[in-house]
Amino acid sequence: MKNMSKRNDLLDLFLLRTNEDGVSSSSSSDDAPSTTRLDSSATLDFLTLRDLYQLRSVSKRTFSALKTVEYTRCRDGCDYAVPFPAYPGILCTESDRKLGAGLFRHQLASLAAMHKAENNNVSFGSLRGGILGDAPGLGKTITMLSLIVNTAGLRPVEPEEFYDNQSIAEHWKLMRVNPVFRTEILKSIKPLRGASNYDELARYVSPPFLDDDRFPTLVSFERHVNRQTVNKVPRAQLDLFRRNVVLFKAGLDKRNRRFFSNDKGRRMVFERNLVPCSTTLIIVPDALLEHWAEQIRRHVKLDVFGENCGSDDGVVYIDGVGDLSRARFPLNHRQMSLPSMFDLVNYLMVVVPFSRIKQQYYLKKRRRKEDVVDLTVDDNGSESSPLLQLRWFRIVVDEGHELGANEAGNDVCTYVNTLAAERRWVMSGTPTTGDEDSVEFNDIGLTQLQRLLLFLRHEKYGITRNQFPEKQSNRGGGAATGGGGRKHDNATAKSEWDKMVKIPFLKKQHAGREELFCVLKEVMVMHKKEDIGLPKPIFKQGEVTVQIPQEVGSHIVNAVQTNEFSFMNICEKLMIGPFESHDDSNHNESERQYQRKIRQRKISLLEQKIANTRKVGGSTLFDTLLHEHTSTIDYQSKIDTYQAEYIEDAIKRERKELECRGGAIADLNSGPLTAASDHFNAETFIDRRPIKAVVYSSSTDTLPSVLEYLYDKFGAENIAELTQGKIDVMAYELGRFRLGRKEGKHCSVCNGWNEYSGKELYGCRRLLLEVADADDNVFLIEPERILRAVGEEESVDCVGNKVKMDRLGGAPLNKYGISHKYWKVGDALCIDARDPHPLFHARWNEDQWAGYGSAKCKELVEMDGGEGMDNYFGPLPSEEGNDYGRLMVRLRKWQYCGKFHRPPRWSNARKKQVGWYTGPTLSHQEMTTIKEDVFILALDASLAHGLDLSFVTHLFLLEPIDDAALLEQVRKSFSLLALFCVFYAMCTL
Repeated sequence: MKNMSKRNDLLDLFLLRTNEDGVSSSSSSDDAPSTTRLDSSATLDFLTLRDLYQLRSVSKRTFSALKTVEYTRCRDGCDYAVPFPAYPGILCTESDRKLGAGLFRHQLASLAAMHKAENNNVSFGSLRGGILGDAPGLGKTITMLSLIVNTAGLRPVEPEEFYDNQSIAEHWKLMRVNPVFRTEILKSIKPLRGASNYDELARYVSPPFLDDDRFPTLVSFERHVNRQTVNKVPRAQLDLFRRNVVLFKAGLDKRNRRFFSNDKGRRMVFERNLVPCSTTLIIVPDALLEHWAEQIRRHVKLDVFGENCGSDDGVVYIDGVGDLSRARFPLNHRQMSLPSMFDLVNYLMVVVPFSRIKQQYYLKKRRRKEDVVDLTVDDNGSESSPLLQLRWFRIVVDEGHELGANEAGNDVCTYVNTLAAERRWVMSGTPTTGDEDSVEFNDIGLTQLQRLLLFLRHEKYGITRNQFPEKQSNRGGGAATGGGGRKHDNATAKSEWDKMVKIPFLKKQHAGREELFCVLKEVMVMHKKEDIGLPKPIFKQGEVTVQIPQEVGSHIVNAVQTNEFSFMNICEKLMIGPFESHDDSNHNESERQYQRKIRQRKISLLEQKIANTRKVGGSTLFDTLLHEHTSTIDYQSKIDTYQAEYIEDAIKRERKELECRGGAIADLNSGPLTAASDHFNAETFIDRRPIKAVVYSSSTDTLPSVLEYLYDKFGAENIAELTQGKIDVMAYELGRFRLGRKEGKHCSVCNGWNEYSGKELYGCRRLLLEVADADDNVFLIEPERILRAVGEEESVDCVGNKVKMDRLGGAPLNKYGISHKYWKVGDALCIDARDPHPLFHARWNEDQWAGYGSAKCKELVEMDGGEGMDNYFGPLPSEEGNDYGRLMVRLRKWQYCGKFHRPPRWSNARKKQVGWYTGPTLSHQEMTTIKEDVFILALDASLAHGLDLSFVTHLFLLEPIDDAALLEQVRKSFSLLALFCVFYAMCTL
């Protein structure tokens, strides 16, 4: 009854039962007060945000009250009045409430400017958007999410009508009595086939209408169809029908075709053929997909926007993940096709990576087999991608400087520029990129800015000829048609930009500066950390001293002093060319010949250098010889080792000091967890954040070399890698580093851990080794049972072949079991054969295995002569008299546990039944979450842009960054309390 009462109050308020004072007519009586207040909690109980936007209150007082809402969650303690409905759902999650989170002053200022940029001119085709260029670390993601929720439920403005109604009325009179047009009318209602009364509707609207007054105008036909199908088909399908009616009108108006000859007219026709939606499309670099999913999950209360009150389903779609409400974290990305446009229109946000955009472009290109393809139409008239079928409410491109750094004809740029949207935003802390010290920096930067204006569709410097289709058609039941995807002709806008801005600016003319200022004022929303007065991070320069061998140093000094030396002797002493320590044992003959050619080329280049420097002598020759030695693989390897040792010592020292301060606190309420904090005193702040270190490098050789050392010292469970690769791996690794946990399942057979990274877990992927003892007992063991390999110099009785020391690459024999790279069939091993073992999972007995098909397994092993894939993880053979379970065995083969224990199935390749195991598999196991202490992230420099690394405490640069702009970008991406350490390798003789 209480809920029913609330519902009646709302109906009284928002329908026609409200007086001008805001008093509900149903509640008015002699005893009732003269005025009542709107219960906002009751409103939100029954109305979603989309419902609120569609309501029209007849009470002026209520309307005025709803017009502005006080936003009281700002971190500076002040109240800010913002337009209704403010920023619902932002920073309202449970974790945000615990931290007292709220928008900062600079974010509210940015939002005010962005709201103004989107609403200065609301006519179709006007510039509505810009560039959000706040400095890295100032919360651009939260700012953009606030803008998105502020406009939740709004739809794009319909393009104005471009046809002559009188001409349409004349042609409709002829059409309604002619049965020839029956096919055209049925095509228009084709999207409504899902309606239960479709057959009846199709019969009723089929011409001719000779004996009655059905549908005297095209408008009456449209109204009738809408009334008959409302609430019977999704809204997107009704929109398709309306698009078809638009095409009807355009086709009937023969006298106004010249309207299509101009750019705005072609764009208007093109976008009228698309289905409008209230969805914001967010396009992000692959490495930032996890970042956006995490930020939305942590800071947006999704159930505020759900279709069903209290449900967070159907609000955010993450490409490769699905509905965010059902996503698992660390984020598990997998290959999956895009949903249909009827599914996408129901979401508030759709997040897709650059790789999806590129894949959609090349999919069309392969299908059409053309260099310049029409992205919006297939040969049969159907749409090529659901992304191109919709007219989005807003498009946001994160790290959008990529659009400016590439030519306008680039695949991603071409596709993104084709997408239709009412509002467009670029997010980038560095809208223009390049070396600030370069003489061409201004030239390149202005060119990049013009390409961003092309995406934003700036009315003067972004709208070009041939950007929209010159013709239209009504194929495919109202599908969007035209050449919207052809390669953009940027010549018109670019020439205008060069004439009015670029050339005058480069000539230092006042007119160029004024015009550039006007454009930037129109599109830029930007804050710098210096403007806000935030403290600067701690910066430390670390020096790594690497000693040059005394013999090499002496030979260089003698060669310079005497200026007489043998060239080949120099090569030998400096360990370059053929004398550099290369291991060719693992290379075939062709690879060895290739290496010889490379070394011979290096010798020739060095000989030419020395010949030129000998004429000068002195320090020039000394620098040349010294540089050649320090560039060798051996010397660079030493530098990598010294750097890794420095990082190891620094992390261990910091973790020890953290324990002395009382240990780490993951959820800090005092002190900044982000780079933007209004009130912070570095002198009194006690840093108890968990140690999170980033090892940053732009070198593809240095980073793996340093990582190899760190893996050996810390272990894989403490290190995550964010390097170029597949998007699912990048998202998962960044999630491990951020959250400190992983998900997976334990195998019921061997208890092996199978990490869940988005792909379905079918068979256990733990490696098991099949070995045989002296009595030819064959059984399976875990790699951890290997105590050591038997070395070739040992004088012990063993089973199998003794292992050569050089095969382990210098590792001791007791490290044999840590990597399958060391393994070789026939190796002699010493294992721990205790069963049961205190450190290993208890094995099933023979009776239990018999119930899971071990008899069939033995039969298959006998048929294959022991050379097949079948065996089972049964009890170990009992050995009497062995020393604490030590047993000598011979390695026969190794493979995944799931390969040994295959369920029975039919193999088309082998034309027979394979597999035998009928016991529990991974699909029967529950997903398990395991905490990890991941405190090191190996970061490829090319993936660092835009990452939220405000929780990082230490950054180690493996090489100096010469570009001042790039160094500033890196420093601003991390926490204000992060310790920056850049290495300089000092060589001493």
